[in-house]
Amino acid sequence: MSDNNFRKGPHSAKNKPFSAERGEAINDAVPSSDERKTVILDEDLEGVEFEDKVWLYWIRNKNFILGTVAAAFIIVIGVQGWKLCTANRNAKLASEYEAASTPAQLEEFAKSNSGTKLAGVALIQNADGAYAEGKYDQAQKLYAQAQKDLSKTVLLGRAKLGEAVCIYASGDKAKSESALKAVFEDATLAQSYRAQAGYLLGLAQKQAGKNAEAKETLKKVSETQGDGIFAQIAQETLSQME
Repeated sequence: MSDNNFRKGPHSAKNKPFSAERGEAINDAVPSSDERKTVILDEDLEGVEFEDKVWLYWIRNKNFILGTVAAAFIIVIGVQGWKLCTANRNAKLASEYEAASTPAQLEEFAKSNSGTKLAGVALIQNADGAYAEGKYDQAQKLYAQAQKDLSKTVLLGRAKLGEAVCIYASGDKAKSESALKAVFEDATLAQSYRAQAGYLLGLAQKQAGKNAEAKETLKKVSETQGDGIFAQIAQETLSQME
């Protein structure tokens, strides 16, 4: 609220002393520089009933009070309206996503709603399907594309992990190790995806004959709290390598 709004009220020029006998403002009786009686002070209201004090305050400040209340009401309605609109929009988006049951429909949904989290989920769903069919290059592109819509969400790790696994499945072992390591060491991603990336990295290093590196990686996974099942299987793999 601006300072000008606070300056309204008792100090306004319209609040000049009033003569009840003549029924007109006493513009000449009080110099413009003397505003003492434009403000109701406590000593001016000695002996006046509380209800009359309230009435006088209301008369002198009603425009400011009504304006302030109206402004506050508009702000509240605006915020609530925005929330309702957002909720309705999200519900509509969710409904459209649920209706997309084929890869083609999911692709169209993702294109039409680019920038939304559900668009990223639709891309991951199609990527999973492409991976299951052995279309690793296509799946990799979809996982990479999904990362734009899923930034700052827990599923970002899922998309990055999927991309790294696709690189490995495509046969580029060196590049896949780099991609898996990037996910494993990224502290901003969910721990469950990092643990899985670390375990797969250890296996990739082992298959490449890098036993020392594989043991080091698997040991980190097995000793990290919160890695769950991957900590257990990493420990089992380490035991087999001893």
